[in-house]
Amino acid sequence: MKLKEVNQEYHFEKAKLKQWLIDQGLIEPHDHRDIYQLECDTEMIQMIDDDQYAIRHTVVRKKFQTIDDYQAPAMIPMDFRILNIHNFVVLDTETTGLYKDDEVIELSIIDTLGRELYHSLFCPTKKMGEAAIRVTGLDYAMLKEEPLFKDEWPKIKKAIGSHKILGHNIAYDYRVTLSTAKRYGIAETEVKDLFRDMIDSKALVAHYYQSRSYKLAYLCKKFGITESQKHRATYDCLQTLQMLRALEHKLVNEGYQAAGDTYDLALIQKEKKQMEALKEAALYGYKAGKSIEDLSIFYSLSEDEVTSLVIDAYHQGLCEIRIDTQKEENVLFIARSIPDLTFDQLAKKAKKYASENEIRLIMAKEHL
Repeated sequence: MKLKEVNQEYHFEKAKLKQWLIDQGLIEPHDHRDIYQLECDTEMIQMIDDDQYAIRHTVVRKKFQTIDDYQAPAMIPMDFRILNIHNFVVLDTETTGLYKDDEVIELSIIDTLGRELYHSLFCPTKKMGEAAIRVTGLDYAMLKEEPLFKDEWPKIKKAIGSHKILGHNIAYDYRVTLSTAKRYGIAETEVKDLFRDMIDSKALVAHYYQSRSYKLAYLCKKFGITESQKHRATYDCLQTLQMLRALEHKLVNEGYQAAGDTYDLALIQKEKKQMEALKEAALYGYKAGKSIEDLSIFYSLSEDEVTSLVIDAYHQGLCEIRIDTQKEENVLFIARSIPDLTFDQLAKKAKKYASENEIRLIMAKEHL
């Protein structure tokens, strides 16, 4: 069966479908064939069905770049006044496994605006575990031509400089970095000096926010952050940063006072005005054609918040709702065929056609 026929059931955007095929290694980035002419066997059809949410939310990279050609999203600077974190970089590693003697096979560092300061894969001396291969999509064949960790160590130290290191469950990254350094004869004190003032975002979130789970994926979902397509170091760094920006925004929006602050009504009012200005700017960006996902990242508003802003503005006659015609037709067909569905029921039935926020926009547009 041709991919075009398969897609008649899902109605994926062609560009997103192509990027997903590239990310899965099913086609090359510079493959100029029409993807709709690709033959799909039963296994590939099942992959598409299992991964439909990821396909709908795949970020199309410039010129269909590979997953390693990272481009930082646009973000406005944020003063983490309440979380009280400053002068830091975000670090994440991928490893050969989860044991204390495992080895770093990928390390990324980004700054507070999501810009990549350092990234490299490494050729390991230790055999990779099957679980690590499944999670990262990396194996020895892909890594054998990469540099050794010891040869990249000076660049890693330079990228970190005098900054504090922040990461989600950073103690693990510290342990495995120390283990890898020892393996190559790098002085233990060098690693300890770099990680001396490390900040654990997992513990930081737990201090300010009660959650059933503090896993990064769960927190990102709670804060309305689009899930990354790959469990890879730079994208995990970015998700950690986005999650902390969303938490700071939430705390400011709720009038939370930083440790040691007195109750300052003027400061609270000032910050609320700043939040209102951000929301106005986000709405202006939507009117100018920016996507809800891009606006969410730039202004540190959740996609739910941006969607609500758009819906409120639409009801006030201040903007038009943009939605893919095919998605709208599919969702409305279900809604009208089964008129007594609750929103949650509709969202579940229509998830193969549109995201929950897209369904919210469609229903608002149709006044349903």
